Amino acid sequence: MVCNGLIIQISSKAIPLLVVFCGINPGYMSAQRGHYFAHPTNHFWKCLHHPVWFTSRLLPPSEDSSLPATFNVGLTDLVDRPSAEASELSASERVSSVPTLLSKLALHRPRFLCLVGKSNWEIVKKALVQMSTGPSKASGSSGVSKASQASAKNIGLQPFKLCYPATAGPDASANTSETLLFVVPSTSGLVTQYQLPDKVKLFTQLKSLVDQPRSELDTSEMKCITVPHNP
Repeated sequence: MVCNGLIIQISSKAIPLLVVFCGINPGYMSAQRGHYFAHPTNHFWKCLHHPVWFTSRLLPPSEDSSLPATFNVGLTDLVDRPSAEASELSASERVSSVPTLLSKLALHRPRFLCLVGKSNWEIVKKALVQMSTGPSKASGSSGVSKASQASAKNIGLQPFKLCYPATAGPDASANTSETLLFVVPSTSGLVTQYQLPDKVKLFTQLKSLVDQPRSELDTSEMKCITVPHNP
C-alpha cells in the first residue's frame, strides 16, 4: 500500500483546511504501512503535537486519516514514488509533480502550505517563479519582511502566495482566496543539521501564523501566483 494523498480522499470540500503539509515522497516504511511519516525516527508527529498542539495529543502515523476532519490539517507528497532517500528522485521527476500539487491545493484551498524539506521548496519555488505575476518587496508589513528574511534561508514564511479566482458555492474552501507558503526542514531523523528542538521551533512559528487573524497578516506585497480553478 502506498500513501496517495490524504487531501484527495476528503469526501467534502466543506472541510476547511488550515494547513497542508507536503513531504517530498514516501519512504519505504511509509509506503509499506500506507501512512505518512511512518518511520519511528521521523520527528513529524512530535513536531505536530509539541508544544503548540496542531493536534491535541501525540498521534501515531496510523491515525493520519483523522487529521482533516478532526484537526483541519491535510497531508500529501510532492512525488508519489517511494524511495529509501529523497536524493534518489530526479529533479525532472520532482518538477513534473508540481502541477499535480497545485491542483490539489486549488481544490481544497488551505490557508497555508507547509513544504517539509528545503529541497522540496527549492523545486516548487523554481516553478512558482516562472508563474509569478507580480513583484515582491522586502519593505512594508512585518509579515512580508519576515517572509523575505526567511526566503534567503529557504525556511519559514516565504514571500509568495497562491491566489485563487473567486468561486460561488457553499464550500468552506471558497472563502479562502490565497494560500501562504511556509517551509520547514525535513523531519527525517537522518537530517542532523536541524535537531528536534529546531524543528519544533519552526512548527511553533507556523502555528502562530495559523492562529493569527487574516486581517493582521498583510500579504499584499507577496508575489501572487495565480492557480487556475480546479472544478
